[in-house]
Amino acid sequence: MPFPNTVNYNWPVSFPGAWASENPRRSVLAWANGLRAGDGGVAVAAFAWVQADGASVLNTPPSDATASASASASVAAGAVSAIAVTSGGAGYVSVPTVTLSGGGGSGAQATATLANGVVTGIMVTAPGTGYTTAPTVTIAAPVATPAAPDGFVVREQQGLMTQYLQEATMTIPQGFMVTLADGGDVFCACADDAARGDVVCASITDGTITATAPGADVPDGYVATGWRVALPATTGGLIAITKAAS
Repeated sequence: MPFPNTVNYNWPVSFPGAWASENPRRSVLAWANGLRAGDGGVAVAAFAWVQADGASVLNTPPSDATASASASASVAAGAVSAIAVTSGGAGYVSVPTVTLSGGGGSGAQATATLANGVVTGIMVTAPGTGYTTAPTVTIAAPVATPAAPDGFVVREQQGLMTQYLQEATMTIPQGFMVTLADGGDVFCACADDAARGDVVCASITDGTITATAPGADVPDGYVATGWRVALPATTGGLIAITKAAS
């Protein structure tokens, strides 16, 4: 081994999931049994969410409690006279679209009212004409908005190789302990070019990372994480991201 002839002023570039500095760090708090990889395991160097049981961790957000609302229409003199809510549903964050179809007529329109994520009423705004039977009322399903991930899965050599002659893994098997970083500086790969100060976004399907300019829309299928790019790189390169450990 040759004698070293360079000295790094700061930490050298490491591996995805590794800490990038000795700045203050913060991890997600857990109860006595800690956080553990959920069904199918957890990918290191990606964002993850604590599931509804408070202990399992996955690279996807927990399923939100949502349910579609339903309603039935009444017809009088060939027009829609009223619409009654039969089930208010759950998990609505915006007023859903109401569509009326069938019944032999046309032109009927209605709007829903919403309270605490539940459809509480439907007002007929246009009764339509020519209805011989009650039209079918369709209320758009609620669209779940995933919360930001709870943290970033840091690399602590807790992966387990389960295949013959396997040389490396970035998966923590189901049931193994997981440490989620909620602050500090970490290395990770980025799917797109990343500039210093960009907003770090996490995929809601696998926790992988992309970056967007401050103020830009978050790409479909991603959520903002609260982290920012500290050390930039081009597409596919290793970047460092940061979040204040306050």
